Amino acid sequence: MAGTNRQWILRKRPEGEIRPGDLELVSSPVPSPGNGEFLAHTIYLSLDPTNRIWMSDMKQYMPPVQIGEVMRGGILSVVENSKNPNYKPGDIVMGIAGGRNMR
Repeated sequence: MAGTNRQWILRKRPEGEIRPGDLELVSSPVPSPGNGEFLAHTIYLSLDPTNRIWMSDMKQYMPPVQIGEVMRGGILSVVENSKNPNYKPGDIVMGIAGGRNMR
């Protein structure tokens, strides 16, 4: 599948307010789903106070996002390609995942 996958990568832990360089927008080719997987286009990505907590290296209800990992957030996505019998193209899915947008 042609296209670009854009991801927000955590580059360093913020000290105080989030500043340029703490996150980096990285582009890569859109991956193909493997068996049991599906590929979805994110149409909404939440930005809320929880994102700042996840960027901190402190004990919390979920593991912190590690340096070099995709920043997570609440997402709403549309399935575009599926190799999972439970999901078909056009299905709407939501959850907590890495901040990515493919096109």
